[in-house]
Amino acid sequence: MSRVSREDTPQERIVYSFLRANRIRFRRNLKRLPGSPDIVLPDHRTVIFVHGCFWHGHKNCRLARRPKTNKEYWYRKIDENIERDKKKSRELRKLGWRVFTVWQCQITSAKSEKTLKRLVTRIDKAQPRDLPSAGRDRSTLLYY
Repeated sequence: MSRVSREDTPQERIVYSFLRANRIRFRRNLKRLPGSPDIVLPDHRTVIFVHGCFWHGHKNCRLARRPKTNKEYWYRKIDENIERDKKKSRELRKLGWRVFTVWQCQITSAKSEKTLKRLVTRIDKAQPRDLPSAGRDRSTLLYY
């Protein structure tokens, strides 16, 4: 488990490069926000979590099969991760952020291009002026 990287995973790098290619500004792993989102788009008031299917318990995914040994430990660990993800997403939404989750299997499969294009389309739908500011003025949003 010590070799599993927490930041800058290959899947995250794929999303980074796609966002750059579409000229969408973003910040990485902003610690000031709940859950330290993998990607933060301040101009769009949007965060993106890039989840590994195994660690975050992606339902009905072949990559998320739970180990058969030491079941009690793994089931508890993955279930806690799922609950923490839900809690952090709720906190971010309460603060006025839109939350997207991109799964490992969506990026590493043949449908990755389609998934990322759909993500960019959904991000572009909400113009910055349309988003709630949650009590902050526009200049603060750019540097949050």
